[in-house]
Amino acid sequence: MKEGASVILLLSSPWGPLLYAPGFVHIDLKFLPQLPGQKKRRYLYVAIDRASRWVFHQTRPDKTAASARRFLRDLAKAAPFRITKILTDNGKEFTDRLFRPGRQYKPSGHHEFDQLCAALDIEHRLIKPRHP
Repeated sequence: MKEGASVILLLSSPWGPLLYAPGFVHIDLKFLPQLPGQKKRRYLYVAIDRASRWVFHQTRPDKTAASARRFLRDLAKAAPFRITKILTDNGKEFTDRLFRPGRQYKPSGHHEFDQLCAALDIEHRLIKPRHP
């Protein structure tokens, strides 16, 4: 593929064909079991592009907002396309949506992951609360 070329994939679904351009990335975080010989448990950060199924992953020592930011920064550098949207769960490493006073269920925009998304011109979307 030529540099700067745009790709749109046609995927089938029960509702008919869906058009997706690369750049809508789902990010998930999994807890890894502590293996023999390890002193601490680790976390697996995984990003999958919705259209191309391109995958990026890293293990990190914790699930803090700082680790999530480092993962996003590394993801943005490694991706072979421009990331336009990210979908994450409502974990406190990604958002302050469920942890704000008054529980208004809206992110404040002051969370450090949200700020990095804004700096990278990436739209940060969240799943519905209490829905996997």
